[in-house]
Amino acid sequence: MKGLVICDPLSKFTQEAVKAFEQKFDVLPGLELEYVNDTNHMRMENPKEYNLKMEKEGPEWITPDPEVMSKLPEADILFTSFCGVTEAMLKAGKNLKLVFMLRSGWENCNVEAAKKLGIPVCNCPSRLAEPVADLTVAMMIAECRGILRGNRDILQGKWIQNDIYTDSTNAALCSLRIGLYGYGGVGRAIAKRLINGFGAEVVAYDEYCTPESMAADGVKFVPLEELLRTSDIVSIHLRLVEATKNIIGKKEFDMMKPTAIFVNTARAGLVDQDALLDALQSKKIRGACLDVFWEEPVPMDSPFLKMDNVTLTPHRAGVTTDIVPNTLNLMAQELARFAKGEELKFVVK
Repeated sequence: MKGLVICDPLSKFTQEAVKAFEQKFDVLPGLELEYVNDTNHMRMENPKEYNLKMEKEGPEWITPDPEVMSKLPEADILFTSFCGVTEAMLKAGKNLKLVFMLRSGWENCNVEAAKKLGIPVCNCPSRLAEPVADLTVAMMIAECRGILRGNRDILQGKWIQNDIYTDSTNAALCSLRIGLYGYGGVGRAIAKRLINGFGAEVVAYDEYCTPESMAADGVKFVPLEELLRTSDIVSIHLRLVEATKNIIGKKEFDMMKPTAIFVNTARAGLVDQDALLDALQSKKIRGACLDVFWEEPVPMDSPFLKMDNVTLTPHRAGVTTDIVPNTLNLMAQELARFAKGEELKFVVK
């Protein structure tokens, strides 16, 4: 059996991750790995825009790399992280039995084309849940208590002991109601920290999760409108697909408390940028915590950089030293099921 690993030469993640894992491929005896570079990143004026464009548009805009296309016909399993996997590539892989994405997303693979060809596409769901949950809760505290503003003031020689906010959200988390829009792996990890660690009240809305499963975690299921109207902090945790683009807009911000804080460590495209700017500038909501942006890096003329009611981080919620082992452990579990002919658990549906 042959595995083809498609790598981005500008990012060493895929190649280094898989090579670090090679000794554990005994779950698939006889698997031979071949590494090949995809050069689409290098053809762009700004290679950093590749991932953002891929998440917004999917993979069909790329030109499949000739070397990749030449190697695909002999491959049984295709491995990649963020390199595009187009319909043409899937058709070229006449022996493909599995496509494995070394990430929690799948936007860079034409999953519909894979389904038509009978090729399962697997990913590593919730591989970043714990680190993303850590940073999300940290951002909540930072914005509630004005930690970054306080640091900035002290560095500028100012001593402002009383926070500029005197509203109810400038409080301990145990005094707040926190609403999670989306209750997958990240949402669960956040709820665990907020309830067990801080004693906060957590409510959630997720159309794919039952009230009973939430209740088992100490979380109360509420309708979306109630979540938006009553939460002191609203944190969104959805995947970015066509149906969820701009799912938070003017109507949703108008429902929120004027003291509410909005948190987004998921994807910028879930939120209408103009609506968020208006909500912050007009004080419809108290503030926001943002780790993801509509253009990355954030342009220096972005109005978000001029506001004192936002806490910003450079898309680093999932960037920790345990990304590789978390990813590879999930991959090993799925490959073991694949080798035994068992039902796969991480198939993208």
